[in-house]
Amino acid sequence: MSTFLRAASLVVAAFALAFPASSAGQAHANKVALRDLVSPNDPLAQQDLVFDATFAQLTLQYFDSNDAAVFGTLAQSPAAAHLLEHARNFDYDVPKDSTRSLVAHLLRPSPQQSAEAKVCKGSLEYFTTQMLADPHWVNDTLRYLPDDFRFHGTLFLIFGYDIGVAFGPSASLNCGHGHFAGHSNELLYYGIHELHHVGFMSYQPPPRLADIKTCRDLLQLVQYSSQLEGMAVLAAYQRRGEEHALADDEDYVALQDEARMKRDEDLYFADVRYLEERGDAPADAEAWAVISRMSSGERLWYRVGARMAQRIEQAAGRRALVGLIKTGPASFLEKYRLVAAYNAPAPADVPTPTERNAR
Repeated sequence: MSTFLRAASLVVAAFALAFPASSAGQAHANKVALRDLVSPNDPLAQQDLVFDATFAQLTLQYFDSNDAAVFGTLAQSPAAAHLLEHARNFDYDVPKDSTRSLVAHLLRPSPQQSAEAKVCKGSLEYFTTQMLADPHWVNDTLRYLPDDFRFHGTLFLIFGYDIGVAFGPSASLNCGHGHFAGHSNELLYYGIHELHHVGFMSYQPPPRLADIKTCRDLLQLVQYSSQLEGMAVLAAYQRRGEEHALADDEDYVALQDEARMKRDEDLYFADVRYLEERGDAPADAEAWAVISRMSSGERLWYRVGARMAQRIEQAAGRRALVGLIKTGPASFLEKYRLVAAYNAPAPADVPTPTERNAR
């Protein structure tokens, strides 16, 4: 181990030891800057990125104590503000009037809370030790972002909100999510994914769901999310492969199945064609069903988006792929159609969106 890596390990150890804080007022000890974990000559030292596990640590403390002061600190935390901004932009089904009501919702008693708290403890240990012992995994994110990008935000470890999200300059990972149970290293891969979103959004701000009125608006959301999610999935692909972790996430399992991905690609473009044809028609329930399939249902914009990004990189090179971040989502799909010579199947070959909605 080099002198510098030994020093970095000591920083991480000190960070971990700071967690048994006796009061909410000591929460500041639970943060560490990326630049403090690398050599001053390391390019990562130019990145203004902070790792902050305060919210997760205080959540566990609150579960043990039910201390109103700890709850108040959580409600006033930067992590809570980050989650509220995300919820408002993407219209999540959570309280959106204040950070206090949002945090109360996230920490409300539930039958799963004990199990989630146990997962959170393991995530907290991993996030504050192994994940930061060698933070050069951040380069996996930067490799798929423009050279002029710089972080100016935080990766939070939070509790109870999605699995991982990004908005503005910051991102967060949910310490209690079941996906992290038994394999905390998934936090690192999801860290690569969510931090890529931060970079992407700095060039292409996300749409507000409340502003979507027409099928054309939904088409733009599909294009945006396909590039956003597809490139983030690809950013973690190489490391997952090297560390034999492709089988630990269903998106990567799907990506290795060519027949499955060809079918998903045909379904994806059938939905794209449907939204294109409807144009300025109102975004009704049938049109919104496309978004459900693309995201939480068949996860098409994650998987087909990653397939598109992967094939663009193979055909045109990583620089060309990354350059599409600045030119935008429509150019991403157009580039894929060119490099892959993708020919959409005849409508009879693929179920229509109406037929799929009826199933």
